Amino acid sequence: MSTKQVSTLTKKQQEIWEVIRKWYQTHGYTPTLDEIGKVVGTSSRSTVHQHIQALIKQGYLLVSAGKRAYEIPVDDMERNSQMSLGLPLQGQIAAGKPIEAISDRNDISPNELFTGNGRYALKVRGDSMIDIGVMDGDYVVIQSVEEAHNGDIVVALVEREESTLKRIFYHSNGEVELRPENTELEPQIYPAESVQVQGRMVGLFRTYIYG
Repeated sequence: MSTKQVSTLTKKQQEIWEVIRKWYQTHGYTPTLDEIGKVVGTSSRSTVHQHIQALIKQGYLLVSAGKRAYEIPVDDMERNSQMSLGLPLQGQIAAGKPIEAISDRNDISPNELFTGNGRYALKVRGDSMIDIGVMDGDYVVIQSVEEAHNGDIVVALVEREESTLKRIFYHSNGEVELRPENTELEPQIYPAESVQVQGRMVGLFRTYIYG
């Protein structure tokens, strides 16, 4: 990453980015929020999480599954291929969990269809949303938002650990329902404070490769 790019980060964001990068080089995996906090001298997981989200929004990190909820992007060559789409491809989502960065080569540029600030793409893996036509291997276009309405299809971060693509419903008792669009799967119910909306699905596109 160039010096010009790094200069766009705040001092603390740059410090955390360097911790993550060096940790990955040493251990082969990214540190947890607690591990980052110990290195930078803070016990607040919330503070570290805010900086991680800022790094994700700026493209330094990708949304991912598991305890770390983020990962380091693929190499610059693949990232350049991603940017040619007009949308930053920020990972794969298992109709549930974003995993790793991907690049796509498509004759029809999504830039003509889904341009807009704060938008990115996720590749779907799995079948939890198939009843509304979101298939394994599809790309969903996500608008970054922090609030959603009942019935919106959202990327939701659950308990600050795992992200999922589901339809969201807010119940009067303070619980949040994350509902799959697959009659074979059950809805997931969480306390409202355990669910953070990260984006709303605004589009979908599909590629076919023959031969």
